[in-house]
Order: sequence, then structure tokens, then C-alpha cells
Amino acid sequence: MSKDYYEVLGVDKKANQDEIKKAYRKMAHKHHPDKKGGDEAKFKEVNEAYQTLSDESKRKQYDQFGSGFQGAGSQGFGGFGGNQGASGFQGFDFQGSGFEDIFADFFGGGQTARNQRSGSDIVVDLELDFEEMAKGAKKNIKVYKKVKCSKCDGTGAENKKTEQCSVCGGSGQVKKTRQTFLGAFSQVEVCDQCRGKGEIPKEKCRNCGGDGVIRDYQEMEVNIPAGIDDGQTLRVSGGGEASVEGGSPGDLYIKIHVKSHNNFKRQGNDIISKLNITFSQAVLGDKLKVETVYGSVNLKIPAGIQSGDFLRIRGKGIKTLGGFSQGSHLVEVRIKTPQNISKDQKRLIEEMKNLGI
Repeated sequence: MSKDYYEVLGVDKKANQDEIKKAYRKMAHKHHPDKKGGDEAKFKEVNEAYQTLSDESKRKQYDQFGSGFQGAGSQGFGGFGGNQGASGFQGFDFQGSGFEDIFADFFGGGQTARNQRSGSDIVVDLELDFEEMAKGAKKNIKVYKKVKCSKCDGTGAENKKTEQCSVCGGSGQVKKTRQTFLGAFSQVEVCDQCRGKGEIPKEKCRNCGGDGVIRDYQEMEVNIPAGIDDGQTLRVSGGGEASVEGGSPGDLYIKIHVKSHNNFKRQGNDIISKLNITFSQAVLGDKLKVETVYGSVNLKIPAGIQSGDFLRIRGKGIKTLGGFSQGSHLVEVRIKTPQNISKDQKRLIEEMKNLGI
């Protein structure tokens, strides 16, 4: 039965790629098997849906044929070529033609040799300080995931001793023929016995049970680029889970959360802070130290400045992704009105009032 990938991701059939990606990240995070209440089957289903809908070509084929006919291409059933004889579809070999996936899915076939499954993707959250967001940082993160067994080096064999698979003869592939209502179809698939490796353990590894992978914590250093936004996601290729079936590892997706700052606020690539000054400083001007994410700087307060005016410190803002430009630090000036003043101060202010100041 054809799966509704749009329903799996919870998006409309007219959803754009950004909406599909956002829905995937949300669902993958929700159902990841490492999370409490996670669902491995649902997680795999979400990944399967995303792999199809995130590729415009695959999505177009899916919209036309459904999940049972992925990979059909533009030829449909009219593109079988010159192999067709008087016996109709009998005896066709679709290896390498692009049709093996169609019939493997539609008729319940196994995985094709060219499509060994990659490891699962992982989604993690990472919290950054404001300064780390502005300047970039190197962060160490620890992820609990499937990793290659260090004892057998991923072979699944005790003492790394393996022997040739007797089922596929070491090729990692087997050719199977299926009878269907269209005739007999031959297809090359990944060998179930050795999972496409061509070798099997003489004795299964006691550490991983022959899988070649175990669940363990892995620490890795991640470069966080300057200027990354709150809620943005970084992709670390190959940072996901190791594959049990000899494929490439999945990817690691890091969702960024930037902590709020007591003094600084982001506005695009600019940083805004507030500076309280006295009435006399506003009237006469002054030179004050102002804190930025790069340290303190001397800021000239021009005479006659008004409360609410902004002073710009160029080159002290946030770098754009890639570091091609950098914003400014904007200082909002606020004139502080004194609440408790002495008799002498009051007398002076009254004199200024009489002078029209």
C-alpha cells in the first residue's frame, strides 16, 4: 500500500522545501529512538518520507505514482526498450536500468545492491552564549549513538576474522527472479546473509554481537560559524549513526539556541546596548568606556546629544556567515534624571532653569 509521505511529515501537498525541511527536523527530533518516548519505526518512516520529498525529481515521481513507483522516471512503462519479444515482458533483466527500485518496492523485493542503507540521522540541541554566536566558537558535544565497534573494527567478527560469504560468493550481491503478473523479472539485491559486505564473521564479535556497531557516547568538536541565528540548524555530514549494513553514516543536525544577554541585543548583524549618561554629560559632551562583545572601547559623547539618540561603533557587531562583512555596535543614549539631589544641586538647577536651560 502506498505511503502518504505528506501525512507522515504533517505537511500540505503544496508545501515548499523550507516547510518540508522544518517539518522533518521537528518530527525527527520528536521520534528519535534515543529520546524518551522515541519511536525507531516512526523515525525511519520520517527519514524515508524526507528523502523523497526533499528531492524535487523524486517528489514529482512520488506525486505521480505514489511510494510504490519511486524511481520510475519519465519513461513510465513505455520505456522498456528493445528487450521485449514475442512473449511480452518475459525474461527481462532490469539491472542498471533504473527500474529495479520500482519492482523491488512494488512487488516486495529486497534492497538493491546500489542502495545500501545509510545510518540514521541525529538531531541535537546546542545552547550558545551571545558572545559565541557573535564571534563563532568551537564546541565539544557528546552524542549517544550507534558507532563502529572498536573491538572488531566494524567487521562484526571476533578477532576480526572473517570468511567469504557462501551465499553471494563474496560479491555482496545476489540475483533474484520473481514471477509477477507482468512476467519474470530479475533483480540484483544486497545479500541478506552478509548485508552486502561479501564476508561473514567466522565467529560473531562478543562486543557487538556481530552487528559491527554498538551504542556508545561519542564526543566531537564542532565549529560554530560567527553570526549563526537562534533556531538555525547546522549539518555535520557523516556525524550521525553508523550503518549496520555497511553503508555510509548518517548526518548530524545541530539546532542552535542562543541565550539572551543582559546588556546586548541582536538586530540583524548589529548589536544594540543602552548607555545612561547625566544631564551635564549630555549638555557638555564626554568620553566614556562602553562594553562590546570584543571588549571595552572609548566612546565620544557629543555635546547636545538627545535621549534616544544612537551612536555607532563600526566593526564591533556580528560577522555575516562566511565573514565577508561585519555589523556595528549601536549605543542607545539615555539621559538619566537624578531622583535624590542635595540643596546645592537643587539651587544650581534652579539657576539653570531661570537661565532657560
